[in-house]
Amino acid sequence: MHMDTSIEPPPAPRPFRWRSLPFFAVFTLLFGGIWLAVGLFISVIFTIVGGPFWNDMILDDRGVTAQATPTGVTMTSSRINGEYVREIRYTFSDERGAQHEGRTGTTDVLLVQRATAEMPITIEYVPESPALSRIKGERASFFGPFILIPVGFALVGAVVAGFGVLRTLRVRAIYVHGSAVRAEVISVEGTSMRMNRQPVKRVRYKFPGLRGEVVGTSTTVEDVKAGQAMWIICLPGEPEKNVAA
Repeated sequence: MHMDTSIEPPPAPRPFRWRSLPFFAVFTLLFGGIWLAVGLFISVIFTIVGGPFWNDMILDDRGVTAQATPTGVTMTSSRINGEYVREIRYTFSDERGAQHEGRTGTTDVLLVQRATAEMPITIEYVPESPALSRIKGERASFFGPFILIPVGFALVGAVVAGFGVLRTLRVRAIYVHGSAVRAEVISVEGTSMRMNRQPVKRVRYKFPGLRGEVVGTSTTVEDVKAGQAMWIICLPGEPEKNVAA
């Protein structure tokens, strides 16, 4: 993002300067990293507060039914579609006759009435792990499949950040091991992007290569003008792989 147009870079191998990264690499690292961090954070919070969404997948696959006896109904502060969620607690016996306790949230008024009247209700549980149970027709996880939304954000962020990491590694390899060459600025164009409230400019430059003139591009927030000389760094055998110094 910052160009040093007057001082020749030190000989290779030279220490990498993060400020030499183009705007696209910086943007993808920041944007992807933020989406990844926020998505993971929300997913973890949802899982801790509402229970793992995969519990319902396990119950769908291995759950068996049983009759349970309601032991209490509690109003919660959570809402689904404007309806308060009530937590129903119950006890049931597994296939071996052992007693277990469970709880499930619901907005089903009729189900709440049955539980309040202590009428038997049908539940599902996993025989190998009876502690994992739910009322039939309800979810063991409060958020259920909705937790996949922040997980999707995290995955998108990981992909975007991955592109940024790859771009950063390519720029680093060129900057550390490339040769310094004097280039000339061809044009400077404004963009709609900003970095630290400063407008980002797209700079096109040219320099002599093995097979003739090579044109490259970079971004900067500094005041650069067409015709100005600048230093760039390129790989000796592949001058098309270049970055601004």
